[in-house]
Amino acid sequence: RKLEDLSNSLAFLSLMEISLASVTVSIAIALVSWWVWRTLNWVWFKPKMLESCLRRRGLSGTPYTPLVGDLKRNFTMLTEARSTPIKLTDDIQP
Repeated sequence: RKLEDLSNSLAFLSLMEISLASVTVSIAIALVSWWVWRTLNWVWFKPKMLESCLRRRGLSGTPYTPLVGDLKRNFTMLTEARSTPIKLTDDIQP
């Protein structure tokens, strides 16, 4: 009788462990999914919505590219600006 009770309680404990493990995995998956969604929203969806809204209002510009953005264009403009000296007649402030 005691052996049977012990085996029943062990079966219940293993069922609780499986249940606890599945709850933990489910929470982890939910948190990772939430983080991925927020990151995608921040990196891709929100900037693309803003870009389309601005284009509808008539403001054009370079298309949005995540991570690199306008680095190539900015580098080209900076190189061009540094290659030519400032004229003495340019209006500059100290």
